Amino acid sequence: MVKNKLFAILLCVTTLLCGVLSAVPAGARSYTVAQVQSLCDGIVAYNGYHDTQDFIDGYLADNAGSTSEFYVLALSQSGDYDFSRYESALLAYLDDRTVSSATSREKYALTLAAVGSTNRYIADTADEAIGGLGMMSLVFGLHLLNNGYDSRLYSTDGLLSEILSRVKDDGGWAVMGSWGDVDVTAMTLQALAPHYGGRGDVTDAIDRAVEWLSAKQLDSGGFKTMGAENCESAAQVVMALSDLGIDPQTDGRFIKNGTSVMEAMLDYRLSNGGFSHTGNDGNANATVEVFCALTAYRRMCYGQSCFYQLDHVVHGAPSGGSSGSGGSGNAGRSGNSGGGSDSGSGAGSNNASGSNARSSGNADSGSGERSDQHVEYDSNGNRVITVNGQKYIEATNAAGEMVTVNVSETENTPRETRVFSDKHGDFQSGATDDAAMRAASADESGRGGYKPYAILGVIAVAGGVCAVLYLMKKRSKKHYIAVGIIAAAGVLFILITNFESTEAHYQPQDVEGDFTVTLSIRCDTIKDLEKKNNAVPDNCIILDTREFSASSGDTVYDVLQNAARTYHILIDNRGSDGAAYIAGIDGLYEFDYGDLSGWMYRVNGDFPDVGCQSCTVHDGDQIEWLYTTNIGRDLE
Repeated sequence: MVKNKLFAILLCVTTLLCGVLSAVPAGARSYTVAQVQSLCDGIVAYNGYHDTQDFIDGYLADNAGSTSEFYVLALSQSGDYDFSRYESALLAYLDDRTVSSATSREKYALTLAAVGSTNRYIADTADEAIGGLGMMSLVFGLHLLNNGYDSRLYSTDGLLSEILSRVKDDGGWAVMGSWGDVDVTAMTLQALAPHYGGRGDVTDAIDRAVEWLSAKQLDSGGFKTMGAENCESAAQVVMALSDLGIDPQTDGRFIKNGTSVMEAMLDYRLSNGGFSHTGNDGNANATVEVFCALTAYRRMCYGQSCFYQLDHVVHGAPSGGSSGSGGSGNAGRSGNSGGGSDSGSGAGSNNASGSNARSSGNADSGSGERSDQHVEYDSNGNRVITVNGQKYIEATNAAGEMVTVNVSETENTPRETRVFSDKHGDFQSGATDDAAMRAASADESGRGGYKPYAILGVIAVAGGVCAVLYLMKKRSKKHYIAVGIIAAAGVLFILITNFESTEAHYQPQDVEGDFTVTLSIRCDTIKDLEKKNNAVPDNCIILDTREFSASSGDTVYDVLQNAARTYHILIDNRGSDGAAYIAGIDGLYEFDYGDLSGWMYRVNGDFPDVGCQSCTVHDGDQIEWLYTTNIGRDLE
C-alpha cells in the first residue's frame, strides 16, 4: 500500500513538472554572445581560414565584386580589420565594368563605405541609383541615406514615404504581387529600424510588419519562402529583430512550440561550420546570411547600432573616379512594373506552386554559375537559392509562386516531340497535365477509338487459352476461372487507362466556347543572344497572335493547352493538379539564359499575381506568354 501511494505521488509530481516545463515558451537551446562568436569563427574556418585577417586578404579580396561583399559588411561591423587589399580589389573590379543594376551599385557603395573608402563611387551611387530597380533599390538606398549620404532623387523623409507607400494590405512588403514576402519584409525592416520611434507612420508600419512576421512563423520556429522552409529566411528575420532591439531568442512572439527563430536558423548548421539552405549540403548563400545575422545579434547584445548603420563611415571629400558607374541611375526607375519585380527577390511567375522558387531580397553571385558554392548575390542584386538541387531567384507573388520558363515553337510549324530531356528531366510526350493524357474516345477517323478493339483482343486471347486447355484435357474449373479472372482484369485495365498517340494528342480541340480570347508566345528578349537550342525560331515568334474559343471558368492555362494541341507545342508542366508549373515548352526552359530567365504571362498588358491555372479568362482577353532573361525587367 505504501509503495502504491509513493508511486502515485511521484506520478503526480512528474506530471505537474512536465506541464510546467511544456508551458515555458523558451527554446530548448540558448546561445550566449561567446557562443555566437564561436559560430562566426566556425564560418570563417568553413571558408578555409583560421585567421580572419587572412580570410579578408585572401578569399574576400580575391572575390571582390562577386561573393565577398556581405562578409565584408559583417566583418567591418564586428572588429578592427585592415580592408585595404579588399578595397583596392573592389575598386579594380568596378573600374573594369559598368554596373547597371541599381541594387548592385548600392551594395558596392555600402561595402566601400563600410571599409572606410571615400571613393566617389559611393556619393555617385547615392545621387543616381536610389529607386532605379524597384523595391530593393529603395531599401538599399535608405541604408545609404541612413549613413549620411545625400541624394538628388530622395530625401530621407521622401524615401521613407515611398517605402511606406509600397506596403501590402497584409502589412508586409514584396517586390511584386499583392501580399507580403518574409524576406523582403525583413530586409525592409532592417532599413526602417533606425527610424523606429521617430515618425509615427514609420513606427506603426514597423509594429504591424513585426506582427505579420510573427504570424508567418512556422510551428518549427522557422520561416518559409517560395514554398520551402529555409535557413536564409530565418536569418533575415533574426537580422531584422536584432536591428529593432527584439531578442530573437527570448521574445515570445518569435517562439513557436518552444523553438525560437534563432534556434531554427542555427538548426541548419553543418558539422564543418557551414550552413545549408534546406538540406544537408553546405550553401554559400545560407552561410553568409547567417554570418550577417549573428553579427547583427551580437551588436544588439552589445548595445551597438543596426547592422547597416556604419558608425565608422568617413564623409570626407570624395576621391577617385566614379568607378563602374552605371550612368544615370534614373534609367529604369519604373523597372518593376507588373511582374517584373526588382530586387533581391526576383521573379515573375506563371505558376501556382509555392514550392517553385523562393522570394527574398538580395543577392549577387557574380559568376552566374549554378553551383551551391560561392553563390551569394547575382550581378543584378538578386539572391539565388537552391531548392532540391534547382536554383531559383527570390520572389513570390500572391500565390507564393516563382517565375517559370515557358517554351514554345515557331509560328505554325509543327515541332518534333521530345519525351525525355537529360537536362530538364522526364516529361510526358505532348502532355501538359492529366487532362492532356486523357483517353481518345475516338480515333482520327471517328470510328470509335482503340478500346473496343483492345477488349475484343483480350476476349479472343482468353478464348484461345481456354481452347488450348480443353484440347490438352485440362478441364478443371479452376483453370477456366483463372483465365476468366485474368481476362476480366485486362478488360478493367483497358477501361480505366488512357493512351493516345502524339498525333491524336495534337488534334485541335473543336470545343464550342462562349467567347474568344487571343494568345501569343514570344521570346524577343533572346533575339540578339546566342541560341542555346534549335527550338528557338529566328524571329523569336513561337506563336503569333491567334484566336481561341473559351468558356466561363476557363483559365490562361486552359487556353495555353488548346494552343499547344492546335499548333503542336510541347509543354513541360511539373506542377500539381490545380497548380500548373510550366517548366518548359519544347526546348526552351527556365534558366536557359541565366538565373533570372523564365516565362511569364500577362493579360491585357498586366502581369497577374496568381498562377496561370488560377487566372480565369474573359471575353476579348489578350494573353501573352513572354520569355524574360531578367525577371521581367526586359519586358515592355
